Amino acid sequence: MNKQLTTALGIIILAVAASLATVRIAVPSGGPVGGADVYDGVIKSGVVRACYLVYPPASIKDPNTGEMSGVFVETLEKAAENMGLTVEWNAEVGWGEMIEALDSNRCDIIGSPAWSNSTRGRSAEFVQPVYYSAINAYVRADDHRFDQDIRVANDSSFKLATVDGETSQLIVSRQFPNAQTLELPQSTDVSQMLLNVADGKADMAFLEPTVANEYDRNNPGRIKNVSVDKPVVIYGNVMMVKKGEFLFKTAMDNAVSELLNNGYVDELIDRYEADYPGGFYRVAAPYVVPQDR
Repeated sequence: MNKQLTTALGIIILAVAASLATVRIAVPSGGPVGGADVYDGVIKSGVVRACYLVYPPASIKDPNTGEMSGVFVETLEKAAENMGLTVEWNAEVGWGEMIEALDSNRCDIIGSPAWSNSTRGRSAEFVQPVYYSAINAYVRADDHRFDQDIRVANDSSFKLATVDGETSQLIVSRQFPNAQTLELPQSTDVSQMLLNVADGKADMAFLEPTVANEYDRNNPGRIKNVSVDKPVVIYGNVMMVKKGEFLFKTAMDNAVSELLNNGYVDELIDRYEADYPGGFYRVAAPYVVPQDR
């Protein structure tokens, strides 16, 4: 009996020892946790290095002074200020260059908007959305082939405009795989897709209302939205950081959430919405105000 008890105790001690060894192996002491390289660099330097695309009204660059403005620009600068940091707008990149710029440490964050699609999500981390955008289908104003159903365009007889590395390319490949494409280089202003539609070089293009409304204001009566009742897709407009850099991502999530909750982002949108109407789908409050009973 004593021998059996001794054996049982020995087995228990060995099991406990094995568990402790496993924990020691699984959690190395002194190592970085959760991707700290970018966060540590930003905190030590006091500077957030931001890459960007010029994409009004989110990110606008004065051609004479180089001064940056826009909803995203001012949101990032205020978020950084609240954290005791400054922003350095150090590099303009193309749609297809954003993730590479993060991976090569050319910058700490993409400070202009990117749509939070699943392909980008494999290679980058998304910060809390600043606002959302509906992506609509636009055709020539006198083209009635798609009035009842835009899915008609998923056919090899139709040509759809895209920009390399931009979400329009992803929409076509996933939702209209049978159509032809008219591909434009990544440095192209996305409004060029609408020009190609208006000129008959392409049958359809996919953009958000802020861009399309601006084009229509300057070129009235040339295009129309054929997905008014049901947008093609809705995406969050986000800043991006390097994949795995969770400490910096969570710090930025918190800073942007604060600006959403204190009304700062709403004030920015109010200011820019007059010139760019119809394109801002605001972030809903994550709470319900209690009512007096």
